[in-house]
Amino acid sequence: MIKRLVVSGAVVTAAALASPAFSGQVFVNPEINTSVGTDSGVGAAILETHVGYEFDNGAYVQVGPAAIFPDDGEMEDIEISGKAGIGSGPLYGELSFITGEETTVGVKIGSKFTF
Repeated sequence: MIKRLVVSGAVVTAAALASPAFSGQVFVNPEINTSVGTDSGVGAAILETHVGYEFDNGAYVQVGPAAIFPDDGEMEDIEISGKAGIGSGPLYGELSFITGEETTVGVKIGSKFTF
């Protein structure tokens, strides 16, 4: 199943990157999320490999497989995760999800200032 998922992801990525018909922009967003503590060291991690699309107004959507690595470093499972967001001026918001025993949803609101 993992090989099928990786091959499917590669085909979708190649098709998305080769398609010039969109006025927005297709992107790939690999991201690893983990925690590091002074007492506990490096904790569990999630490696997300998303393919996304950014619209002309700055809104974006992205989705892809997420490899789950518990504290022992051995890959435990592969889930599906995704994000959607938009920015206006210095403010931005993002909605995310990841599947699993229960689907988890997250919300992020922030600001970005350039100097």
